[in-house]
Amino acid sequence: MEFQEKYNIQTFFSTGCTAEIFTPYYQLEGYRRTDFLVSGLVNLAAAGAAGASGVQKFTCRAMQASNSTGGGATKVSSATAVIGKDSATGISTSVKMREGVIIFGTLDKATDLTITVGTADFQSASAATSAMRFVVAGSSAAATVAAEAFVAMFNDATQNTSTAITENWQAATIAGCAGVRITPKDPDGTHLLNMGTTGGTMVGLGGVFDMHIGVEHQFIKDGKTHIALGVKSSIDENPIAVKILREKSQGPVSPVTYSKSINQSTSK
Repeated sequence: MEFQEKYNIQTFFSTGCTAEIFTPYYQLEGYRRTDFLVSGLVNLAAAGAAGASGVQKFTCRAMQASNSTGGGATKVSSATAVIGKDSATGISTSVKMREGVIIFGTLDKATDLTITVGTADFQSASAATSAMRFVVAGSSAAATVAAEAFVAMFNDATQNTSTAITENWQAATIAGCAGVRITPKDPDGTHLLNMGTTGGTMVGLGGVFDMHIGVEHQFIKDGKTHIALGVKSSIDENPIAVKILREKSQGPVSPVTYSKSINQSTSK
């Protein structure tokens, strides 16, 4: 069957809002299931408060209502998720992500800087004389120099002694900014990543986050005829896009419970 014949697809976009906003309430009749695919961006314009110490997360929940205007709306039990940068120091192990981004500012050699990727800690140093360190030359290092040094260290199995990292992850600089992108070596793999820093305003951590919530309509409460997704972000500057896929009913349906997953993206 052609994809467009099996699914009804809509897209919802918001520039971000700390108050919960909702997609339109879509009709359940004639559809077997609704899936919400959410993509969000953590603001990383530069290292500093916005990137390094600001909590930037998205909270999402599926909602059921008795009409298209959200009358009597209640959440669908357990169909909720949190994605994004959920702590002041990074992306925790409870959220994780599929890809990571580090934005560097100018590093101060006199100030210790630790960047955690997965279970490995990487430190800045005046010389790469020991493992898990990247060079900070002179009294300070330009942001682009720091990014390049971090990538060189991260991808070197001699300097990066964490096999859990070197076997599954790779780093590359980002064109046009002092940034580093960390991606899985196997794009079809299931490895997920958490990140943290003690660097204050010297670095910013984040990335692009994806989330999926799926709801089988047979488990919607009696009297509820429409479904939507509620989304709020911790700061107004976090844009988010929601793709809504409703699968059309095609005869008898086998019972299947709702599914939920968070995956950096392309988070857990």
